[in-house]
Parts: sequence; structure tokens; C-alpha cells
Amino acid sequence: MERKQETKIVKKALEEAGYDVTVSHGTGTSWDWLLISVFVKCQDSRVRRFEISMDIKNIAQKVTGRSGDYDGNINVCVDTN
Repeated sequence: MERKQETKIVKKALEEAGYDVTVSHGTGTSWDWLLISVFVKCQDSRVRRFEISMDIKNIAQKVTGRSGDYDGNINVCVDTN
């Protein structure tokens, strides 16, 4: 799958799941990495951020078919207030 197409598919799936995300790919040696950033308004603990991160990774893996080392080269950054 082409990078642009993969980015659009992942962004659409995450938006349908209710996340406001930024999706891109890495550059240089991280060219193959899928980079996902999400801002969530919550003051919950690190456990909640971890759950959000895992949910996002699972959705991204499901729609792209990525698997393997480092969760299929998917990096999720969950930013809270």
C-alpha cells in the first residue's frame, strides 16, 4: 500500500472511532514508520493514556495489516492537557 493511501485510511478509521488525530510517516531511517499523534482532554492517569494508545494502535494495525516488531512500526503519541 502506498504511504499516502495508508495515511488516509488510518486517519479516516481513527476519526470514525472518535479520535482527533494527525497521521504521517517518518523520514530518513524511520521512513516506514507510521506516526500518529492524538490530543485527548483528560486528566486521568498514565493507565488511561496507555489504553488510548493501545486502542489507536489496534485500529491502525487492523486497517493496514501491519504487525511484527514495534507493533508493526507504529508510533502513537498521546498528548493530554
